[in-house]
Amino acid sequence: MRQLVRSRLLHFIIIGFVLYVVNGHVERQNQRVLTCLTPSQRTVLAADWAQVAGRAPTANELSQLVNVALDEQMLVREAMLQGLHKSDQVIIQRLLRDADFLGIKGDSQDKIDAVLAMDVAAGDEVVRRRLIQLMQHESALNLQGLSPSKEELDTIYTQRPDLGMVPLRLSFEHVYFDSSRSNARVRAEQMLRENTQDSRRGDVFLDGNHFSNLNRVAITSKFGEDFSLALASSATPIGSWFGPLQSAYGFHLVRINNRNKAYRLPLNELLPELEEIWRRERQAQAWNVYVEELRDNYKVDCHAKI
Repeated sequence: MRQLVRSRLLHFIIIGFVLYVVNGHVERQNQRVLTCLTPSQRTVLAADWAQVAGRAPTANELSQLVNVALDEQMLVREAMLQGLHKSDQVIIQRLLRDADFLGIKGDSQDKIDAVLAMDVAAGDEVVRRRLIQLMQHESALNLQGLSPSKEELDTIYTQRPDLGMVPLRLSFEHVYFDSSRSNARVRAEQMLRENTQDSRRGDVFLDGNHFSNLNRVAITSKFGEDFSLALASSATPIGSWFGPLQSAYGFHLVRINNRNKAYRLPLNELLPELEEIWRRERQAQAWNVYVEELRDNYKVDCHAKI
């Protein structure tokens, strides 16, 4: 008899546990429902797009914007279901601020509970962004301990020829002729013919007459794009004067004293950067897979035709 009672009690416990699990699952599924965007929300999305793009979105572009908005709604809902808002201090302080703004009284927990019950959190931009950030952080944690293979790093190095490029650098001197004086070009050409290049015979250039190890960007910032291009493409031998080259300020006779050609750093010197690129790519892939799988657990409820 005692064994029978114990057996029935065990059955009741098992049945109760199963009902609890099933009920919890049903409740969570009922919470995994997204609300269609209203016409006014779609209008706001289209207006924001037009402000950035300078034109109205196409039907396909608007559809993509709507899908992004639904994904954001889904991620915020999922983060709340996982309780990520309960232990994050940024969100807690934001919820308390929302409660104070709404005039809600009570201790901190009462305020937070009241704000959550009013669904204010889902409408707070800071809270929404923070929740999604926490979700992405959780996704990235799953990749900890993984390392790229040599083949994967080789592939990134090959596919990204811009990585590790050290640009052309030039060391040169010049004699400057101010274009505010009508005979600037004539004086420059005459000095070149006479082969008597001396900066003291030119005009004063505020940045000086000697420049060392400058790349194209630095040269352009000082002299302008046309001067920079002409200097970089010059085939004049090292140590020979040539010109005049025109800049934003006037004309210049130039002598290149050293030319360091552009080159690319070898793969082994770029390992930290290549590994970081690999990590970001894997995180993006894992995140996209997670969001895609999460969509299967949600449904969109439209009470009216949108």
